Amino acid sequence: MRTRGFMTIIIVCWIGLAALNTTAQEVLPGNSISGTDNESATVTDAPGEDALSILVEDAIRNNPGLKAQRARVMAAAEGPSQAGALPDPTADVQLMMLPVNGGLNASDALTKGVSIGLTQHLPFPGKLKLKKERALRQVNVARIQLAAMESKLRGEVKSASFRYVLYKRLLDINYKVQEALKAAIEGSTAVYASGKGSQTDVLLAQTALTRARADRVTLTKQLEIALARMDDLIGMPVDGALVDGVEISEPVPLPNLDKLIQGLQDTAPTVLSARAEVDVRSEEVAIAKKNFEPDFFVRGRFRHNDVTMGGHDYFTVGVGMTLPFFHRKNRYRPALLQARKTMESAGEQALNALNEAKFRVTEAYQTGVQDLNVYTLYKSGLLIQAEKAYQSALASYAVGDSDFMTLLRALTNYYNYQSQALMSKVDFHVSLARMEAVLGFSLQKTIEKEMDNLRNNKKGNDDPAVETNQRP
Repeated sequence: MRTRGFMTIIIVCWIGLAALNTTAQEVLPGNSISGTDNESATVTDAPGEDALSILVEDAIRNNPGLKAQRARVMAAAEGPSQAGALPDPTADVQLMMLPVNGGLNASDALTKGVSIGLTQHLPFPGKLKLKKERALRQVNVARIQLAAMESKLRGEVKSASFRYVLYKRLLDINYKVQEALKAAIEGSTAVYASGKGSQTDVLLAQTALTRARADRVTLTKQLEIALARMDDLIGMPVDGALVDGVEISEPVPLPNLDKLIQGLQDTAPTVLSARAEVDVRSEEVAIAKKNFEPDFFVRGRFRHNDVTMGGHDYFTVGVGMTLPFFHRKNRYRPALLQARKTMESAGEQALNALNEAKFRVTEAYQTGVQDLNVYTLYKSGLLIQAEKAYQSALASYAVGDSDFMTLLRALTNYYNYQSQALMSKVDFHVSLARMEAVLGFSLQKTIEKEMDNLRNNKKGNDDPAVETNQRP
């Protein structure tokens, strides 16, 4: 009995120490956890917010998709000057009185007359202005699309960074649990070898360890996927030391959903892009209307030694115009109808973009609220209860009042609850990043402002010097 009691104490100490180490590393915010089998938790020197900001800026600077869109913006910026320019003038040379039968030489051409003409086409007043305005609006569309891509990329980089940190910390928890289970196997094996213990305890501990190792394989694969995703988003291999510095802050209440939705028309890049596309289409409608008006041209010609006019030199000037009414039915009316339908389609797309933005913000918001509630439930209730249940199981097993299965179940529950709390914490920040990607701005300042207002209101209500009853 002394041998069994001594080995039981060893098992309890090993398992308890491993679980407490897991608690210290995971519950304390701001720790960056190493996930290899031979590494323990380490705290990086880089501030988490700075590390995340650097990763985001690296992605903004190096992402190939953004580089391509920047090139499109620069290309579109060259369009307005082209659209506002007059058509190229045309020049021609005419040799007059050429003989049908016989040769031709330079002296004959000069003797019998040469004329040089220059023609300039002049679009109807307002056409070039409309085309230039359309080109300017196309530049605006390209720029807003770039902003939309940047906003989306920021959200994706943040989400991928949080996922990476999640798997790193889950791997660390898994490592600590495996250490505890290895200690349990050694202790239970020693007790069983002495003839005082049960083989069932050894098998239970070995089964739990096998399951933990299988979980580790899955987590390692997920970590590799997260890292590959970050490499893809940033456009270059990620600095491991930098991403290890990303911290996951404590979840806080989200801003008012209605206010966020009301501001979508003015802030959401996808909505702004769709509305800018409507502006482009409206310019095309205006251009299609202008095409019903005729274009003009002016022509000047210098005639040298014109034999038809007595061999004198003189100038001729001419003006002309196009006649669009000849093709009004089969060209210009269909073009106007096409432009109007295209603008109508763009308007529906803008409405669809707004509705989709509302849905995405609402979905991410409600998911974030749920994640916050789940995390609060674990932190303020389930984790505390699981810790007490685990400590109780340790104490009971030490004195022989409970079996080894009860202790393993308590340890597993404690580990699972910590993992679930961590995942809900990460999911909250992922939901926040998804909201920011749609909104087009960071919610950090908005959240801080609302938190300050809540604290000030609470302070004012709690201050006995504040008179709450106003007399008439």
